[in-house]
This record gives sequence, structure tokens and C-alpha cells, in this order.
Amino acid sequence: MRWRIAFLLGLLYAQNTLTMGARFHFMRSSFNSPTDKASSLTTLAPTYKSGITGFLGWGWSSYFSTSLEITYQGVGQRFYGIGRRGEHYTSEVKQHYLRLGAALQPQYAAQTWGLWASIAPGVAFLTQSDMDFRGDSLQRGTLITPQVAQKVLYYLDQSTNPNDRLILLQMYRRVVPTMSLAGGVRMRLSPSVWVLGLLSFERSFGDLEKKSFRLRGEESPLYSPERKPVSYELLGIQLGLQYEVSLRP
Repeated sequence: MRWRIAFLLGLLYAQNTLTMGARFHFMRSSFNSPTDKASSLTTLAPTYKSGITGFLGWGWSSYFSTSLEITYQGVGQRFYGIGRRGEHYTSEVKQHYLRLGAALQPQYAAQTWGLWASIAPGVAFLTQSDMDFRGDSLQRGTLITPQVAQKVLYYLDQSTNPNDRLILLQMYRRVVPTMSLAGGVRMRLSPSVWVLGLLSFERSFGDLEKKSFRLRGEESPLYSPERKPVSYELLGIQLGLQYEVSLRP
């Protein structure tokens, strides 16, 4: 027991600062889907999403800190093309994720400005999912995302079971690993408060889609067996505030 207390006291003594704050995201969102990109039936267009990250960090020196992050943000992708009758169609997938991450934060501080970065592996939990399809219909199939959206939405239109709305969540994996990177400058507002201006990038790993998922009453999986794994990517800017408290005189 004594060595555990000594270890904890050592950790507390090693900490130089305590930091906390929030960052607001403005991001270009897209799905990395090799199958959709290779198809002549659809064209991909990015969507633009927002989010917010709260963080609590421990500074071990003036150049390095660690923190815990919690993020809520949207991701999505828009699709468009020509349908069976030669007319245009549009489709969109919209999702929201709650991401938990553990960040390494290199930093530098001068009198009135500094540099700041965050490298944060984590996991994202799917909290909301929605689909849209409008315009000309596509040929039957489930190889590309608009075909999947068209089939699922038709199924929901015919269903009288309110629980079937959960399909929009069940057809995706509820937890995916992620990596989030951010870096840029910070300006001092007061001795303890910084304004952050950052560029950021985030992507998921593995497959967002649950390829084994089946609609009720069907024997075959919803997704075509030829469909490759899908991930999301976010690229944008972050604006935030960081409050820093020194733990030493």
C-alpha cells in the first residue's frame, strides 16, 4: 500500500500544470469507400459538419502534456448520379458519433503566443444515423451506398413496426477505433487563458458497416459481398479555449 501511495504522490508532484478547455470543429466530412469510388453509377460529394471537443489535461513539463478528450460530432457523405430513367438522383448518409480519446499534446509557449498539437487515438460510439434518397431510382442491388439507402428506405416505408427504425443504427458497427490529429497556434488572452487555432484530421479504422446485417425476413445480408470496408475521414479547422493552471509556485 505504501508504494502505491508513494507512486500516486510522485505522479502528482511530477505534474507541472492542469489544463482544461473546449474546441469547436468545422469539418469537411467524407466516407472512404473504395467500392463507391470505383462505381460508374454514383459520384461522391463531401458534406460539412460541426462538432465540439472537451478536454482535461495534465502537463508534465512546459513542452508536453497528456489529456482525456470527449467529442460529439457529425460525419456523412452525399451521393449523386443518373438513375434508371436517365434522370438525376441524390442520396445522403448522416451520422453522429461520441468519441473518447487519450491525447498526447506537444506544446510550446512564448510570452504572447505558442504552438500546440494533439495526437489522440480513441474509440467512437455511433449515436444517431439517418439516410435520404431522392429523385430517379437506381437499378436493384446493394453494391453501392445509394442502392443500400434506396432498399432500406423502401423497406421502412412498407414497415408497420416502429422498432424497424432501429435498422438505421443496426446496419452499422456501434463502436469503431479512430485517430484524431490537430495542430496549430495559440494566443495568450491572460496569464492562464489561451485561444487555439488549429488544423485537424480524423479518420476511423476497420469497417463502419456491419456486413452481416440482414433485414427482417431476408436470408441474404443487406450489403453485397463484393462491397469493401468503409471508413470516415474529417478534415477541417478547430477554434477553442484552453485554461491552464500552474500546480507549482
